[in-house]
Amino acid sequence: MVLARSIFAAAWSRLPAAKQIMNELEAPLTSWLQKIVAAEEPSAGISAFRFGLSEDEKDYMVYLAGAKNSDAADAEWAACPPHYLASKDVLLAKSEVGEWRDVLLAMLHFLGAALRQKPFSASFLGGSTPVYAGFVDGDLYSVN
Repeated sequence: MVLARSIFAAAWSRLPAAKQIMNELEAPLTSWLQKIVAAEEPSAGISAFRFGLSEDEKDYMVYLAGAKNSDAADAEWAACPPHYLASKDVLLAKSEVGEWRDVLLAMLHFLGAALRQKPFSASFLGGSTPVYAGFVDGDLYSVN
């Protein structure tokens, strides 16, 4: 696992673009996440959550998954089928949010801040269960 702060340090030169994207991402991600924590309760025994980010020609997709078997020292657990998958994901138009590195940086910043505030801090995402984020088949970054 890679700590989120390491990607921030490596991406410092990209910060202006990421700040603009953060503004574009905040409303759709907040709305999506509020619906999930209000309506869903993952099964017992989830040992880690991950926000996955994938892309196609037009959109980025963000999803939330949970695993019963996770290992902070080995990210391979994230490649296994999830034990929990949120019923909805969110699509972000590439034309509105830009390059993948900036989207990832903005998403990590958003999650790091949002999960420390209500209603998310009082939900299943706000406890002691580790939460990670990253691109599918890429590095995972700790966000809590």
